[in-house]
Amino acid sequence: SVVATITTINPDNLKVPSSNLTTSVEGRMSCIIAQQRSGEPGKDNAEFFIRVVTTFGYKTEPLILIYNIESTSTDLARMQPDDIAQFSILKDATATALYGSRGANGVVLISTNDGKEGQARINIRFDEAISQPTKNVKMADPVTYMRLLNEAIRTRDPLGKLMYSEHKIQNTINGTNHYVYPANDWYNMLFKDFTNNHRLNFNVSGGGKIARYYLAGTVINDNVVLKVYKKNDFNNNVRLNRYMLRSNVHINITPTTEAVVRLSGAFDDYNGPHQE
Repeated sequence: SVVATITTINPDNLKVPSSNLTTSVEGRMSCIIAQQRSGEPGKDNAEFFIRVVTTFGYKTEPLILIYNIESTSTDLARMQPDDIAQFSILKDATATALYGSRGANGVVLISTNDGKEGQARINIRFDEAISQPTKNVKMADPVTYMRLLNEAIRTRDPLGKLMYSEHKIQNTINGTNHYVYPANDWYNMLFKDFTNNHRLNFNVSGGGKIARYYLAGTVINDNVVLKVYKKNDFNNNVRLNRYMLRSNVHINITPTTEAVVRLSGAFDDYNGPHQE
C-alpha cells in the first residue's frame, strides 16, 4: 500500500538460453540496466541496478529478497526459472518505508513454487546452448608480423639490426619447412569457434490434505572455447558443473497450524584458474 511502482514478470519469460538469471532480466523489464563483464563460467553474473544508482561508496545493487531473506546476486544467479512462482521488482523510492535504506536502489522479491494438492506432477526441461565470442581480436599472420616488426625497428633506428631476415620471411611464405620456418595460427590452435552448454531441470510436486511438496533438482554444465590437446592427460579447459537442489514442504499439523520447511543447496565442481 505504500509502494507506488511494482513490476512483475511472468517466470516463463525468463526461460531463455542465458548464462544465469541475472542476465535474463535485461531487456524484459523496464528501467533495468544490466552489464555483464565476463563470460567465464562462475564469473558471469551481471551487475544490474534499477532506474539509477542512488547511493555511492557502499551498495549500488538492489536489495534481493528470496522469501523475505536477504540474498546475494550469486543466489539470484543460481535460481532456475522453473522453480520461480513470482518475480517482482519494487522500483519506487518509497520502498525504503518497508525495507529501510537498503531498499533505496530498488527491491527484488522472489518466491518459489509450492506443492499443490493432487497427484504427483513431473516436469523436465533440458536446454542446450551454444556460446561463442561476440567479437574476436584480429590477429596478424606471421609474415605480416615479421615485416611490421622489421619496419618498427627501422623507424626507430635506421641502422638497427633487423629481427627477421628476408631469407626467413621468404621461406615462411613458400612453406619450405614448417618446423624451421613455422607459420602457426595460434588463435585457431588454442580456441574453438563455439562451445556447448547444457542445463537440466527436474521437479516433482503434489500432495494431499495433510502434506504438500515441491522437489526440484538442476544440473548445469558450462564450458569455454579453449581447445584441449588430445595428447594431454589432463583437461585444461575452464569448466563449471553446478548441481542444485530445492524442496518446499507444507504440513498441516492442526486445522489452524501449518509447518513449512524450505531447503536449498548448490554444489559447484569448478575446473579452471584459481584466484586467492
